Amino acid sequence: MNEGKRQLIQKIYLALQAGEITKGDMLLPERDLAEHFDVKRSYLREALIALEALGVIDIRERQGMFVGGEGTNSILDSLNLLTAWPVDSIAQVFELRVMIESPTAAFAALRRTDRDMEQIRDALDYLENLWRTHHPDIGVLGARYNAILHSLIVKAAHNAVLLRVYEGLSKLYTDAIASVGHQEREKLPYEKWPDTVLSEHRDLVEAIERQDSEAAKAASIRHLEKSRDRIQSLISPNKKTPADRLA
Repeated sequence: MNEGKRQLIQKIYLALQAGEITKGDMLLPERDLAEHFDVKRSYLREALIALEALGVIDIRERQGMFVGGEGTNSILDSLNLLTAWPVDSIAQVFELRVMIESPTAAFAALRRTDRDMEQIRDALDYLENLWRTHHPDIGVLGARYNAILHSLIVKAAHNAVLLRVYEGLSKLYTDAIASVGHQEREKLPYEKWPDTVLSEHRDLVEAIERQDSEAAKAASIRHLEKSRDRIQSLISPNKKTPADRLA
């Protein structure tokens, strides 16, 4: 995210907090906002989309823009993500993913049923087919089935509370990615590193299939930490990853 857009998002957020650009629970029209911040409407729109993705505003077609999006506001507030920028939000979300998904993978290895494994294998096979056939939409489809695969693994732990928590966490991650400009996330993981990501997924699935809880937990941690570093390298190429800082 370039510095100009980052500063504009911050200005809009602070103006929202101060009540400078709202009437009741609605934001001023886009044209008025562009004049208020002295920017082009196209540039303003990108910042507004980022704020909607973070849950700060809710853009409703033909109705206008409202303060406070739906769905993840309480989670975002509790994590204080509204004052963090997307690359930082993603790092924080991955910390939570490691805390939640790695022990969940261990539970999945112990509790999974044959039906669970069938569904998990189907998702993995779909991802492998995208890679083998060099599918032109591997980036978008890979991201979709990556999410499905992880959700199925959590589901295989057979803990309804964990599944609900994971659904909220998955939404946070998706919103953080969506808040970054399209050019800065042009290459999605399954488009840029398909063989590497697929190999990590295979390790995780195979550990669950053979019901090795410790290996499943370790594979989950390894995959999530590497995924965090890969995503951060896409969004902020010059930002050091935790592994770089320890080197």
